[in-house]
Amino acid sequence: MHDKDKIIFHIDVNSAYLSWEAVYRLQHGASVDLRKIPSVVGGDPKTRHGIVLAKSIPAKKYRIKTGETLTKLLINVQI
Repeated sequence: MHDKDKIIFHIDVNSAYLSWEAVYRLQHGASVDLRKIPSVVGGDPKTRHGIVLAKSIPAKKYRIKTGETLTKLLINVQI
């Protein structure tokens, strides 16, 4: 295969993780839709380990960024 025949396929599913978790929780009895409140999918807030993998649209007003460490998020954002 020649370089000009190669296809690079990139799929960005970061925000899909939050949607999938929201739907899963709603299907299992949750009363709150994570997609409609400031929320993130990430590491463990108790150990303050990990990064933000996905965020809801309402979380944008708090300037939460994908890839931001949970330590920084917990220090800078008081929701």
